[in-house]
Amino acid sequence: MEKQKPFHGRLGHSGSLKPVIDRLALAYGIGTVSTFGIIEVGYEDCNVAIETSTSKYVAKIFSKGRTADDISRYTKTMEMVMNAGVNHPPVIRTAEGKFVHKDLQASGISMVLMEFIEGKTFFELDRAPDSRELGIILEQASKINKIDYHPPYIFDTWAIPNIKAMFERVSKFIAQEDKPLIDEAISRYNKIPVDSLPHCFVHGDFTKANILKAKDGRIFILDFSVSNWYPRIQELAVITANLLYRKTDSTTLQEKCNMVGSSYSKLNPLTKDEMRYLPDYALAGMAMEFMGAHQEKYINGNDSEETGYWLNLGRQGLKKALRM
Repeated sequence: MEKQKPFHGRLGHSGSLKPVIDRLALAYGIGTVSTFGIIEVGYEDCNVAIETSTSKYVAKIFSKGRTADDISRYTKTMEMVMNAGVNHPPVIRTAEGKFVHKDLQASGISMVLMEFIEGKTFFELDRAPDSRELGIILEQASKINKIDYHPPYIFDTWAIPNIKAMFERVSKFIAQEDKPLIDEAISRYNKIPVDSLPHCFVHGDFTKANILKAKDGRIFILDFSVSNWYPRIQELAVITANLLYRKTDSTTLQEKCNMVGSSYSKLNPLTKDEMRYLPDYALAGMAMEFMGAHQEKYINGNDSEETGYWLNLGRQGLKKALRM
């Protein structure tokens, strides 16, 4: 069953995806495709769930905006992540021993293939992780942050360090009553000595949509597309601002940051400055979710349910944290 129209524009390929998926199956030697369908979450690449006569897989088809260097960077990142023992769905090689399959019959679009993990993301579960799950997630974050890898920089409009550029892009679309929330978040972020904070390799997008709980209870970290060399607390800021968000929650942002910071420090000690500035960095993360959703809705024309979710999450998180 082919379900593709909402995501077709990302690929630079106007034809049917069926022959593309059939050629992918042949290249990776996974058997005959019985069904496939696009996973309608995310804003960049196109993820496709595939079922064959033998197993299930997920193909990540890179968007038309990805350069050859971007794709090479991604495959190098995946090698580093897998070698470090991070819980990521196993990536499969083609019959020629390559990670990436390039389909010359479909505008040269490129893709990678991974094993399908039965389970749901915390976005699909519509909840925050419990204390046991959070402990596992922080272990994975620590393992990622200890990887000795400084990848070529890739620009991510949603990344917290790009908060000023994002505000300039979307400010005219933000309602007047919401602007004080953004102004305060940016003001606090501007006081953080970002350049002097410890930097490392970070996943950069530990959101509910990128953390999957398998049916057997294992936790998997998905999508390293925007991983970068950033302040270490960026990882914890996203976890605090997004992954731990609950619709009804009496825990303050400061309390969450204290809890996340102290738990993570048992695995990978934080500095005093990192603990001090984590709440303001997390606040900036909430502002980026709010503004990023504005970018999707008003600039990219994506008024999806997912966009509405991030817009509401960012606004409510900011209001609660700032008591406005």
